[in-house]
Amino acid sequence: MQATRSDVFALKNAGLDAILYADVGAEVNGSTLTTLSVLARLGKDPWAEAARWATLPKAAVIESLAQSITQMPLVPSGLAGARDSAARLVQLLPTNTQSLRQIGVAKSETATLQWVLLPILYFAFAGWMMLAMSLISKPSSDVPAQIAQPAAMPAATHPVPRSSPKGPAIAATPVTPARQ
Repeated sequence: MQATRSDVFALKNAGLDAILYADVGAEVNGSTLTTLSVLARLGKDPWAEAARWATLPKAAVIESLAQSITQMPLVPSGLAGARDSAARLVQLLPTNTQSLRQIGVAKSETATLQWVLLPILYFAFAGWMMLAMSLISKPSSDVPAQIAQPAAMPAATHPVPRSSPKGPAIAATPVTPARQ
């Protein structure tokens, strides 16, 4: 049984997958590095960068990609052939730049819409919270004072000095010498 492919779940920028998932070279640790990994390690959005490359002249893309490749921990032969790898990878870019421009416009419109909706949602949530707080029942002022205030504690008593079994308690009074 063979499954048919439906474009319903296809990504809008799936044309960029060929270049993004292509092998760039072998890393020093032996693993294979892809264009997507190179761009992600440099802190760039791989799909946005690949979409931008699709609109640029090939020479500019080769230069940019070769410079990015040389910043990776590749084996020495991979670093030496960075320009050749970049030239090979540029051939994988889609040629239909019109659809890629539309993707870029759609992404920028989505980002703008997100920054407009975010504050609106924040203020709507804050307003809802203020309304909810105002509807919460407050303690009634009709509560009797004896319930509202804690009962008074009995006054503390101090022990009275007792006489010792040997005699009466002697108060400590200072002794002043007599004048002569």
